[in-house]
Amino acid sequence: AVGRFRRPGHGAAQARSSSTRACVHTKYMLDATFSDLEPLPQDDGPVPVVRIAYPDGFEEVMSYFRRVVVTGECSQRTLQLSAEVIAHNAANYTAWQYRRRCLEAMHSGSSNAAREQAWREELAFCTARGRENLKNYQVWFHRRSCLARLGSGPEAELEFVAEILRDDSKNYHAWGHRQWVLSSCGGWEGEAAFVEGLLEEDARNNSAWNQRYFLLQHTADLSSLSVAEGEVDFAARYIAAAPGNPSPWNYLRGVVEPLGYSAVPRVRLLCEGLLAGDAASGAGRVAAMSLLVDVLDEGGDPAEQERARSLCDSLEDLDSLREAYWQWRRSRVGAQQPTSPYAQ
Repeated sequence: AVGRFRRPGHGAAQARSSSTRACVHTKYMLDATFSDLEPLPQDDGPVPVVRIAYPDGFEEVMSYFRRVVVTGECSQRTLQLSAEVIAHNAANYTAWQYRRRCLEAMHSGSSNAAREQAWREELAFCTARGRENLKNYQVWFHRRSCLARLGSGPEAELEFVAEILRDDSKNYHAWGHRQWVLSSCGGWEGEAAFVEGLLEEDARNNSAWNQRYFLLQHTADLSSLSVAEGEVDFAARYIAAAPGNPSPWNYLRGVVEPLGYSAVPRVRLLCEGLLAGDAASGAGRVAAMSLLVDVLDEGGDPAEQERARSLCDSLEDLDSLREAYWQWRRSRVGAQQPTSPYAQ
């Protein structure tokens, strides 16, 4: 029944004849299930300025849905109404919230088994709608609510998110949901391999680099030199393969900067090595030089800070779109004392 109320342009709705649309528009008036309900139309004021051209069936289902919300009814038919509202507009947060309210009320006195079954069915409903609306905040939030009530382990849900990310590896909503699953249900032990697999497919996947950092925040000591050195080695592999890829450079900065570059000499060796050879050109050379500016400046040595200024001069030409930035950065060399706890 839900499928009959999809927006125009979706599958069967495209092929609907005008006579069928007329029947759909009077569905609730002819359905004995809703015969006792008086529709509550949308109030656009006495003189509407610009009326919205809603698709067929939308105004009717919303009028009946408004009525049950006003009366506070929680029943199977209100779940049906909310499902059809969602079929028209999956971003209708009131419909999703009302489904949660109904399920809570309808099963407040049910057995644990019956309550769990109801939420499993709701999760299945959410999955079906979610596959059609993968970048919809309300769908993902509702999914979390279902999982929180079910108290399930992380394995199935992590696999569900992995399936979504195989089709769209940078889906912000899916990544946020994955982080919630890990934080709420566990499953950290397999995350490093999962992220590394994505990076092997696409080393420019900023979402995967962010997820690796998120993993470290929750499973490692980021103030540990050994952890930082290991992550520098990890990032260096990807830099060597594609020096112009900004993702591993940014990741390296994020890991090492809080400790201080002088604490991890491997960073300077990496930059100097790339600049001395022919591997880095264009964007790769700019990335190595810009990081080296920060490394040289941090130490506080006058000679090295002078070299940092010289690099800024070169970067004005190599990275001409940011010429003004490099002029400003040159003026800031030596302006701040090193903050590394290891630089004393």
